[in-house]
Amino acid sequence: MRCLSSKKFRFADAACLLLCLTFVGVWFVTFASAQATAPSSPAPGTVLDTPPSGMSGDMVAQPVTQPATPALAAQIARGKYLAVAGDCQYCHTTPGGAPYAGGVPLQTPFGDLFSPNITPDKADGIGTYTDAQFWNVMHNGISPGNSLLVFPRYLYPVMPWQDYNKLSYNDVMALKAYLDSITPVAQKNRETEMSFPFTMRAGLLAWRLLYFNRTPIQYNPSWTQQQRNGAYLVQALEHCAECHSQRNLLMAVEPSTTLAGGKILSQSWYAPNISSSKTDGVGGWSPNALYQYLAQGGAVGNGAPYGPMKAVVEDSLSRLPASDVQDIVAYLQTASHARDNPPAPPAMADATAGGAQVYADNCARCHGANGQGVTNNFPNLAQNPSISNGPADNLISMVLGGFTPWHQAQSGMPEFNQSLSDQQIAALSNFIRTSWGNQGQPNVTPADVAADRALASDWVNLSTGNTRARVAGQMVKDISGTLELYGDRANCTLDEHLTTSSGMDVHIVGACAQNGASLRGTLTLNGQASTETFRLGQQRSGNAVTGLVLYGALGSAGPKFDTKIALIPPTA
Repeated sequence: MRCLSSKKFRFADAACLLLCLTFVGVWFVTFASAQATAPSSPAPGTVLDTPPSGMSGDMVAQPVTQPATPALAAQIARGKYLAVAGDCQYCHTTPGGAPYAGGVPLQTPFGDLFSPNITPDKADGIGTYTDAQFWNVMHNGISPGNSLLVFPRYLYPVMPWQDYNKLSYNDVMALKAYLDSITPVAQKNRETEMSFPFTMRAGLLAWRLLYFNRTPIQYNPSWTQQQRNGAYLVQALEHCAECHSQRNLLMAVEPSTTLAGGKILSQSWYAPNISSSKTDGVGGWSPNALYQYLAQGGAVGNGAPYGPMKAVVEDSLSRLPASDVQDIVAYLQTASHARDNPPAPPAMADATAGGAQVYADNCARCHGANGQGVTNNFPNLAQNPSISNGPADNLISMVLGGFTPWHQAQSGMPEFNQSLSDQQIAALSNFIRTSWGNQGQPNVTPADVAADRALASDWVNLSTGNTRARVAGQMVKDISGTLELYGDRANCTLDEHLTTSSGMDVHIVGACAQNGASLRGTLTLNGQASTETFRLGQQRSGNAVTGLVLYGALGSAGPKFDTKIALIPPTA
């Protein structure tokens, strides 16, 4: 259930962050050839439990209870498929944490939420939910309990229940059967850190009266079965419109912009136009190019998914049967409503001045002098519609925050937010968007870069090169893990693993709390897990955050611990 904000979720992927489909193209090949290029595709109705070759992602949580009957086994299997198609595990699992135990920060313009524990634990999870209660959550956005004694406990729309409302009753029950079968986790839910009056769930009644539409999927009688299944996947399970649409001031999706693209709120990323428009959407791509993009992580020549979409591909779309992704392609290209992009801002005079030199100094060594990219390592920038079509936010975001490797065991993209100015990044973006056959507008301004800089995330792979740690006064030399520090610098996720010279094994998994003043999560010390809160401080140089300091005790009576994580700018 990708919530619309993300491990990168920012309002409403609580899906996005964060979730659906995205950009790029080459020309015509057939669906048959697309199917032939997917040797790892699972059988219809099943999913891949592990990431496809070359991709990242988590192992899909497996049932631990033995089904009593073949019918229950089939229902659980269907539920697992639905959970992967809906990207539920990504939203409800902190990096490095127990599957579905929650705690992922979901940023909104009104404060932070944290995804709940949906394991079958009876105290902290959903183990006591009845079928009717689970249906009410998924279909109506109402969880057990109340608000102000007399109002139901309405769910915030970061959980895409407005889309799950379109799921069939049998599918909702299959999803519950799967969640009931996985390992229960005793991890308490995090309280919201939203500001008043948004903490009052009763106030959501007005929002629901204005914007909650229970209209089922409107199937066109002329649609093929392929288009019908694609519509079910896009509109309900994958909830693509939650990211790929514009929102009004009350954060509701504007129906007239469905799938036409939109800024992901509280993030620097832009979810592009994926309607059937042949000029601005995906209607003009070849079916094979779009299939490769969604199911196989793209290819040199047609680009690669990035931002929240990369995780959607790796944890959801690439795990589905090839026929399902082809159905998504068929619906998006031939049955979704075609919508064109709004007029682009006018080009700026001398907007590319200096951009060629910035590219030569910082980008050409990886992406090539002519933007051609390197096979299976660095995607092409030349003739790449995802670079030039629509706003430039995604290009700016990658320059600012860098990105993880396109394929495993290969090179990632470094961040340039501390080494390039707003003016340099604007000139670089305009140069790339208008070079080598790209048809973008040179309309990026330094103010555009500054706005995205305030929201961009830092991704850090922890190592002895950027991290120092001490336990009981002794330096630690075996360090691994990841840190994501969000744009507002008040939230983060951390997955840190340390091994001391004496053999002490330390694993800390958690998310920022108290507006960045602390980190709460799970400490596993020599195999024993406990919930802990650590102090968190920032190291600054002027207005820039250059590092984090995490400190406290490993357990109530454990040794003192501290770690310093540097946000290292790239070398020239």
